[in-house]
Amino acid sequence: MEVKKKINSSNTPYFFSSEMIITKKSLNENQLKFTYQKQLISDLDNKHKEWSKSINRKF
Repeated sequence: MEVKKKINSSNTPYFFSSEMIITKKSLNENQLKFTYQKQLISDLDNKHKEWSKSINRKF
């Protein structure tokens, strides 16, 4: 039994919304912020790992 779905069915979620408009500039700024935050978290994680290694060596 083969089940086929229509691409334009009413249950298909849309990538865009008629009620909300985001400019390309805003989208790019948000992407840059997100990338920066990911980098900060990654740096913090690495620093934490280094710190825990140094603590373990002392004890």
